[in-house]
Amino acid sequence: MEITKKDSDIIISGCDSFDVSQTFDCGQCFRFAPLEDGSWAGVAFGRYLRVSPMESGAVLHGTSMEDFENIWRDFFDLDTDYCSVKEQICTDEIIRDAIVKAGGIRLLRQDLWETLISFIVSQNNNIPRIKKIIEALCRSYGSRIPSPAGEVYAFPDPETLASARVEDLHELGTGYRDEYIHLAAEAVRDGSLDLAELSRMETPEARKTLLAMKGIGGKVADCILLFGMHRTEVCPHDVWVKRIFTEKYHIENITEKKGYAFATPRWGQYAGIAQQYLFHAEREESK
Repeated sequence: MEITKKDSDIIISGCDSFDVSQTFDCGQCFRFAPLEDGSWAGVAFGRYLRVSPMESGAVLHGTSMEDFENIWRDFFDLDTDYCSVKEQICTDEIIRDAIVKAGGIRLLRQDLWETLISFIVSQNNNIPRIKKIIEALCRSYGSRIPSPAGEVYAFPDPETLASARVEDLHELGTGYRDEYIHLAAEAVRDGSLDLAELSRMETPEARKTLLAMKGIGGKVADCILLFGMHRTEVCPHDVWVKRIFTEKYHIENITEKKGYAFATPRWGQYAGIAQQYLFHAEREESK
């Protein structure tokens, strides 16, 4: 992989397994959207970024080398060898086919606080609506940040979101999730949920801590662990993955327990990455 700077752009070249569209459109991140020119733009860690795809890499527009090293290198997980990951999880024809179709996905290293709230919003929801709700939360409670794209807002901090009335959160389209968002924000603000401590926990303990929170079940907890803490051994079981396990791997009466009993010995520490390939390939195939 080669990183070069040209004017205000950072060019990432020679980077296998980096498809910008697949990475932003696979359900792991809700604040980036496609533009008419084929690029994607959005906000992460309080920074606006536009990203254009290129063969074996991408161009990050309007950013500095300092921000690249401090934010974007880690955000795009550029130091992980995804070719090696694919070799390790390529255990059968089904996952091999998914890798061919969706192997450009990189598992983003996202902000844990934002991921916590985003996946509370995600439960029993579809991706377009999740994005709409999160954008409304940011516009209502986030701070405005510099951008060439007009009004752009950072994700609101715990203190600000905790101070919002549940009724006002409901008005943004959150539905029954309004209470769960408010309780999570209060827990982080008050320290009863210490995100730094959560990050240091072993995965089973961190999962147990998340499940103790009102409004967080197994699938949401696993998404927070995978997308907010980069616990790549975690395999969220949403309706798509359950369908794959049932129809393609022929697991009868699929449950989370049965799914893990199947996925963990097969894909080990990268079960979550395998899940992303399977999920995105299945969703694209259904279109």
